[in-house]
Amino acid sequence: MNIKASISIIIAAAALSTTFNSAFAQQQETTPQNMTCQEFMDMNPKSMTPIAFWVVNRNTDFKGGDYVHWHEVETVAVPKIFKQCQKTPHAKLGEITPALK
Repeated sequence: MNIKASISIIIAAAALSTTFNSAFAQQQETTPQNMTCQEFMDMNPKSMTPIAFWVVNRNTDFKGGDYVHWHEVETVAVPKIFKQCQKTPHAKLGEITPALK
């Protein structure tokens, strides 16, 4: 077997092992459901509005597909969430949602 064939086999085996490893990697949750209030308070303030938007509009069914507008979340919900989180820093954001409504 020549060197080029050996290198090709090694590269192909490395590519296959990378594919298999990523396919079986554990999925990470991308929603802030399990984010603690302390993590929310520690984050960059510019990132708080998208998280609050998700918290406020999650599992909320309004007539006609409405939702709470981004500006309202930014000016009303973020301060409410922050105040609630100061009271209970170890609570999960998914748990404090009923206190916001």
